[in-house]
Amino acid sequence: MEVIRKEVVPGIFVLECRGALLIGVGCTRLQLAVEDLLSEKQTRVVLDLTAVSRVDSGGLGKIVNCLSRLRMAGGTMHIAGANDSVIGLLKLTKVDRIVKVYPTAREAVQSLDQPSTPG
Repeated sequence: MEVIRKEVVPGIFVLECRGALLIGVGCTRLQLAVEDLLSEKQTRVVLDLTAVSRVDSGGLGKIVNCLSRLRMAGGTMHIAGANDSVIGLLKLTKVDRIVKVYPTAREAVQSLDQPSTPG
């Protein structure tokens, strides 16, 4: 799996994943990309899965781990462009309850770019 990093709006990064997010190298590449952002104090991330063919349990675990690390740093992560199979996995495991899922990266970025409302 390949991870391409793009800053689309100041302070909001899209991690565009391509291939299969499976236990092993794919998970490691995603983790390293998030760690690089955290080391730069960047905590608002959209994980673009448009070009991801499938996700296994290791990939799912890495998504949750990355979300947790970003939240601990005061940020968040949204998922965009997931195919029906990946959305089904997110729903089955209830991960869709802890991370927002959007049809496109653009919609996810727009959501992150909105000022937070108290409460």
